[in-house]
Order: sequence, then structure tokens, then C-alpha cells
Amino acid sequence: MPALRRHARYWLDDGSLVVRAQDDVYKVHRTLLHRHSKVLAALPPSSSADANAEEAGESGKADGLVVVHIPDELEVKSEDFEALLEHLYHDAPVDQSAPFDKVASVLRASSKEQLDFPGIHSIARSRMEEMFPTGPQPSFTSPHAEEALTLAVTHDIPSIRKALYYSIATHSHDADESSPSPPSPAFKLSPALSARCDALLSSLIAHFTPVLFTVATAGHMACTDVFAEKWMPLVIQPALDDNGLCRPLETLERIIGIDWAAEGVCAECVREKRAEWRAEQGEVWARMDGWLS
Repeated sequence: MPALRRHARYWLDDGSLVVRAQDDVYKVHRTLLHRHSKVLAALPPSSSADANAEEAGESGKADGLVVVHIPDELEVKSEDFEALLEHLYHDAPVDQSAPFDKVASVLRASSKEQLDFPGIHSIARSRMEEMFPTGPQPSFTSPHAEEALTLAVTHDIPSIRKALYYSIATHSHDADESSPSPPSPAFKLSPALSARCDALLSSLIAHFTPVLFTVATAGHMACTDVFAEKWMPLVIQPALDDNGLCRPLETLERIIGIDWAAEGVCAECVREKRAEWRAEQGEVWARMDGWLS
């Protein structure tokens, strides 16, 4: 049996309950935890505790206090429980300054699948939603996208799922192909989520290929001639150079941003075509609901 570690911060002199999470033990306040979590309130005392928890032996006590062991099947990580305590004791609350890893820890530990702190879970969900787009946002990327998507699926946060799916699916080819060992993400998606991202990418490419390779036409013949001349060097070739075919939102944003007036397109046609390209971004975003279903 591994030696248990008395937590450096949360071994409180006036604590009234000892909680074990994995190989760490915490001396905290019973009424505070029980008020927020029926799961913790219902846990039975442990039959034994490690000597590092004040020689509890077979008494099930440490420092004269009842010890409860969070069951391994709840899969509560010690660092997640610590983050939950940091919020409860206002040492590091889940507010707008909270970093992703802390929000993720509190979201997991407070969920009904683990310790079921419903009020705190709601706060963590709201903060998670603030950290990621809820609508189409070209060029959005995040080093936490894979873990955030897993959390959004596991804990049913639909508002941010689509942007995360899109970001992961469309940036899967960012690594330099000449690199012998491209860096791997810190968090690995499950096979099921990876397959959904791959399927989404295939659908995006199938939809956007004819859009990209069809030269734009305008209401004026002279403007149509400009598009015919400039479409390859200004639109198609850049998209081929940087995987733009895989990223319709970003490629459309680049097309919108081209100074078409400087190329000779009249102001009326520029307005009309930009409105069409913006509408196409909306069409891609809307179709993703079906592609992900």
C-alpha cells in the first residue's frame, strides 16, 4: 500500500474531517463539505488509514477524526479535489481569472459522476463556456482544445462543442510534414472523438472543394473578368499552400479580406460578394450540426 501524503495546505488545525483522495489526505471542515455534497456526506468512515495520517491504524481515525476515503471508482484525482477545495475555501475561486486547468479540475470533481457539488459545477460550466467560442470564429485554436472537447462532451456543454470540433478537425495537419517527430498534444482524444473529428474534416473538405474551385461571378461583366483573372493567384493558390481547403471559415475570411477594389472590382460587387462569402461561412457552420449528428 503506498504511503499517504498529508496535504501541505489543507491539513487545517481546526478541521473536523479527514478525507482521502488517491494517496493524499486532507483535514477539512465536515459541515462545509457536507453542505455542498451529498456524495461526501454519505461516504462511510474508512476502516483504516496510513500511518502518515497520524497512525490511524484500524480505528478509521486520524488526529482523532473520522477518515473517509473517496472511492477509487469515482475517479476523483487528488489534484482535482485540491482545486475544488481551493474554490470552497476562496483560495483560488473559479472566476474569470481562473486558468483552464483549474476550471477543468473543478468541473470534473464537482460533477454528478464524481462528488456532485451542483452549485460549484454550474459555476465551472459557466467559466468553461466563457473560455471558448460559442459561434463561428475563424482561426480559433487552443492548446486545451482536446481536453476541453472531452469535458464538453462528458459534461454536456453543447454551446462550445462545435467550435472545438472544428478547431481540432481543421488543425490536425498543422505539423510540418518534414518534421520527423511532430509534437503530440498533451491530452489525447478518445478513439470515438478522434473518429468524429476525422469525419467532420472529410465533410468540410467535400463541401468546400467546389466552393473554392468555382471562380466567383459578379453582377458586372468587368468585375467577373477580374475574378476570373485573380481567383487562382489570390484565392486558390494560397489555400493550397496552407491547407485552406481544410479550413473553410478561415479561407472565406481571407477571401473577404482581399482588397478587391484595388484589383479592379467595383464597390457594389465587392459588397455583394462579401455578403455571399459571409453567408457561406454561416452555411458551413449550420451544416456542421448534421455532419456531427
